[in-house]
Amino acid sequence: MATKTISIDQLRLGMYVAKIDLSWFQSPFLRRSLLIEQATQIEKLRRAGAKQIVIDLSRGDDVETFIDLDQPVSSQAITLTPQTLPSKPVPKPLTQLNEEYAQALVARKQLERSVHSVFSSISEQGSVDPQLAAEAVQEVTIVTRTLPNSAIFMALSQQRAGDSSLSQHALSTCTLALVVGQSFGYNPLELQELAMAALLHDIGLLQIPAPIIQRSANTSHPPSRQDRQLLQSHPQLGILALERQGGFETRVLQMIGEHHIRLDDSGYPQGTKGEFTSERSRILMIADYYDELITGFGGASPLAPHQALQRIFRESQDGAFDQVILSRFIKLIGIYPVHSRVQLNTSEKAVVTELNPSALHRPVVTITHTPNGNETPTPFVVDLSDQVNVTPERAIDKVLDSQEPAHPASASQAA
Repeated sequence: MATKTISIDQLRLGMYVAKIDLSWFQSPFLRRSLLIEQATQIEKLRRAGAKQIVIDLSRGDDVETFIDLDQPVSSQAITLTPQTLPSKPVPKPLTQLNEEYAQALVARKQLERSVHSVFSSISEQGSVDPQLAAEAVQEVTIVTRTLPNSAIFMALSQQRAGDSSLSQHALSTCTLALVVGQSFGYNPLELQELAMAALLHDIGLLQIPAPIIQRSANTSHPPSRQDRQLLQSHPQLGILALERQGGFETRVLQMIGEHHIRLDDSGYPQGTKGEFTSERSRILMIADYYDELITGFGGASPLAPHQALQRIFRESQDGAFDQVILSRFIKLIGIYPVHSRVQLNTSEKAVVTELNPSALHRPVVTITHTPNGNETPTPFVVDLSDQVNVTPERAIDKVLDSQEPAHPASASQAA
């Protein structure tokens, strides 16, 4: 493969990008290599901070095709018209974010009761109550249609590190999958089936003896081969239980059976082919895995959202997950989700108030505390992707655990 390293100012339409000098979460694109077909792709790379680009000369144009040697390269840089520039996000004031988050917490409690009723019924009766399950799915659907996704995501993820509750995991997975499905424009029946499959995807675990599940959660002692095989049979156990009961669509059973399959055939059950899985099953795969990672469901150490997405991204690069769906998932949730409390490299504390679709690692934040820890008299907004003549440029240093209301005051003008 013949390659050449060029500057971002030399990048033009028709070139094939083989490598970018950005880490995975800084890149505005999920794929690390791509053909430049639109000027907006170059602008996104520029805004993300790319400086050096490696182009593949065998798959795209060379730089000489475009460079006029009589003019400096900088003068030939692509200039987008105001109509083609990516639209800037408009952050909400903190008071509004706090209200939305409070509403989402109330909704979470109601949804927890509904989903808990479904799983209590399964434990007591040995079967799924279709009416209770349908009502729970309907309630989740209503919440996702009426509250902002960001508030729902944050409310469902808080105080769940180390949470081994099957009903909580089912609720979160159901909500995540449903929101992604809505973003793809599925019709109501398709969404209902996806949500039902996500709600019941792990009911096969209820047929596995509790001591085996508890042993599997002990990461210091890996489960025996026999225990692992039994645990990995839970998708099939769930399907068999629902088939015996009857009343569930074949497509719902299919998604339940496929939620641990990986596109590179690295998942289970063994012998299944990931390339034949449905799109909705692939949504469920990612939603399920993401919630497992951020909560430590199953015994692993919980990860922060950006760490969980980083792991899924790396595995998708190896072919485990659908990259189109993962890209949509990341853009919906954000590397640093809205409502996240963060500390900047300046030691200031802030709240993420809006995502930047073209630079997810550099969201819009509202500064709430000074470097010495005092509350700012008037919180102010900073777009981390658009800092002109600011030294040093602010950047997120770490995510803070606390999830108390951000700040009673409204945000003021951008810095």
